[in-house]
Amino acid sequence: MKYLFTTMLFFFVASIGLYSQSEGCITQQDEQLFERLEYNLKQANKTVEKGYVTRFVPVHFHIVTDNDGSNSLDEDKLIKDLCKLNNRYEEADILFYIDEISYINSTNLNSRPRLSSSVSLMRQNRNSNAMNVYLVTNILQNDGSPSGAAGYYSGGSNNDFIVMLKTTLGNDSFVLEHEIGHFFSLPHTHVGWEGDISQGSTNGGYQPEIHGDTVRIQIITGSTQSGPVEVELVNGSNCNVAGDRICDTPPDYGFGQSCGCCTMVYDVWDRNGDKIEPMIDNVMSYSNGCDPFLFSQEQIITMQSDFDSPFRSYLRTGEVTEYNPIPNSVNIISPVSDQIYEDFNGVLIEWEPIAEAEGYRVQISGRQQLSFITTDSELFLTELLPNSLYFVDVFAVNKFGTGCNTVTRRLFQTGTGSTSVNETESVNSVTLYPNPARSGEQITLSLEASKNISGQLSLYNLNGEKIWDQWVSIFENRSAIELSSAELTPGIYLLEFNSSEGLIVEKLIIE
Repeated sequence: MKYLFTTMLFFFVASIGLYSQSEGCITQQDEQLFERLEYNLKQANKTVEKGYVTRFVPVHFHIVTDNDGSNSLDEDKLIKDLCKLNNRYEEADILFYIDEISYINSTNLNSRPRLSSSVSLMRQNRNSNAMNVYLVTNILQNDGSPSGAAGYYSGGSNNDFIVMLKTTLGNDSFVLEHEIGHFFSLPHTHVGWEGDISQGSTNGGYQPEIHGDTVRIQIITGSTQSGPVEVELVNGSNCNVAGDRICDTPPDYGFGQSCGCCTMVYDVWDRNGDKIEPMIDNVMSYSNGCDPFLFSQEQIITMQSDFDSPFRSYLRTGEVTEYNPIPNSVNIISPVSDQIYEDFNGVLIEWEPIAEAEGYRVQISGRQQLSFITTDSELFLTELLPNSLYFVDVFAVNKFGTGCNTVTRRLFQTGTGSTSVNETESVNSVTLYPNPARSGEQITLSLEASKNISGQLSLYNLNGEKIWDQWVSIFENRSAIELSSAELTPGIYLLEFNSSEGLIVEKLIIE
């Protein structure tokens, strides 16, 4: 669904299928954030005049591990969850693509990201042409005590990055979607009412025994995430200077945070005697369990304005101009379900290519856990174990991750056979010599065939990566193909000849 933007639409809300993050956010909503917000609100009319413009955001994901590489994150999960993020922001005409995925080995950053040394490390690794998201295992206080935090946005031109727990990626707390709202200058709908999040997520928010049925205070204090904030009124008379300063989000005194729910369970009036009906299911609230969550129209336009602002010029790379997500799952040709491969260390995985794919990820599970990345539509496996049960998962990927629920799984078994395979009846004998060979030595592939055959000759390493391939012809009787090993490092390789007559595979050892 697209939006017809007019200034009159500021008084409506737009539904986006999001779930607000109920775990702690410790984003500091300082005056710098509100200055950006004020600028973006002033640009709203210009943003509306642009009409239907999709904004593409490059994202650099930094996966943080401990010093020894432990406590990491499976890249495949990250790639799959990007589809969810784009589904939830598509109606706002803001879409995200992977600019880069990198790793940082730092135990301090992985557990105490607010240490000065951790901040310096994030600044050093910050990509100046992307939105930077650091995925960590814990967000502890600098002294190692719990912080109650699941994520935060750290603003300013020196930082300008998001930090979040790996465990919250893609789950119903939706920390990333919430923190992206902060990244694009949105404050909490209940800003000023958060209390001290380190004391627990229900420490703040409206408390009947403290604030009463009629909230008469004019300034709310006590939040560790903002300074004093003017209390917003229902009639909108102070909406541009009070609360979140966004006028189409009704007053919110932290009701969702207080009850840990998504229902307005309180009868509360403001100091003018007007009953408060908050947008308790707003993405930028601390409500829990809402379905769906909402951005207001003005929040959407504010985020778009922030993307269009001079402060965000580095995001507008022009690298991606069209949204082409992976539309469907991969159709696996081989193996068929429950297929048994007698040649356990010579298994071909093959699938139909997908036009939108830039590559494919293949996961093998069972007695072994193996992962491969390839741009081809097939993968030859040589390191499987005999007499074993395996699952193979294949999914297509591009800059937008992979499609939601587009992973295809097949079950297969291995037997006890060897690596050499000859499925071609018209080829009577195959010889590869010398084998083993020394690097740089000339190698000969000799085949005795009953007729002329043409096909693709390919060389793979044990990671299933194709080293080279070429189209060759085999003539009736005996043919010899000379192969150079000059570029090969010591190891084990698989030489594959694939033709309409069948498949031939030989193991090659380089010493």
